[in-house]
Amino acid sequence: MKKNIRFYTQKNREAWNEVMPRHQKAVKQKLDQSFSVPGYTCINDQNFLQVLEKINLKGKKIVHLCCNNGTELMSLKNMGAGHCLGIDICDAAITEARERAEKTGIDCEFIRTDVYDIPQEFNESFDIALITAGGIGWLPDINLFFKKVSNLLQNSGIVLLHEIHPFSEMLPFDDNNCENKLQIIEPYFRDEPIEENSSLDYLGGTDYIAKTQYWHVHTISEIIMALINNSLLIKHFSEHPQDCSAVHKKQEDLKAGIPLSYLLIGKKTVYPNAEKTNDI
Repeated sequence: MKKNIRFYTQKNREAWNEVMPRHQKAVKQKLDQSFSVPGYTCINDQNFLQVLEKINLKGKKIVHLCCNNGTELMSLKNMGAGHCLGIDICDAAITEARERAEKTGIDCEFIRTDVYDIPQEFNESFDIALITAGGIGWLPDINLFFKKVSNLLQNSGIVLLHEIHPFSEMLPFDDNNCENKLQIIEPYFRDEPIEENSSLDYLGGTDYIAKTQYWHVHTISEIIMALINNSLLIKHFSEHPQDCSAVHKKQEDLKAGIPLSYLLIGKKTVYPNAEKTNDI
């Protein structure tokens, strides 16, 4: 039986606070050094870069939801973005993001909150809402999430997703001992989240029994309908064989012609006679 939203988000918060020291041990020093170089960007996915070039970041106000330690948002700031706000539920990730931004002088703001609890004062404040790899999988209610996203955007603002393709969720992870990496081992359609205690240290590779976490697999149709239901007109959708999850590189290397990631742009379009989206 599904539990309420706060149960899932709080459990995931605890799991991420547990793993962040391991992530920091693996990459924090390297990231600090990299971002000390003026203009540095960690974004190197060519599909993502092409879309960013098309939408023109210059001076745009950006909110990055589920921003983790803020490196992608800081990269966009270095690429010419205007006011940048990063939001994440993980206390340790936001602390790291704030420290790095202050240390490097990159003007990004970060707040720690559940995305379902973002204050209304931020409504209609942004040109771009960004969601990147592994963001929406931690969120139990995708429709309510995109309602919040729509509220954050100014009219004609856009939401940009660079996300893990749900097709890849059916395949074994790189560390799975399954011999056939293209074997379907999980269903595409799920009524319940995946409950697990597996290691979240995809950066350092340490294996440990983690705090219980809940992963929600949202189908492509559920994602598209959540945008449509919240006045977000789809302007771009493309699927790609490149992995953006860090756990399906072996499938990418097989060059099997399967979708491992996708890029989607939705434009907030509120028509004059349409009923206004209710605030959360």
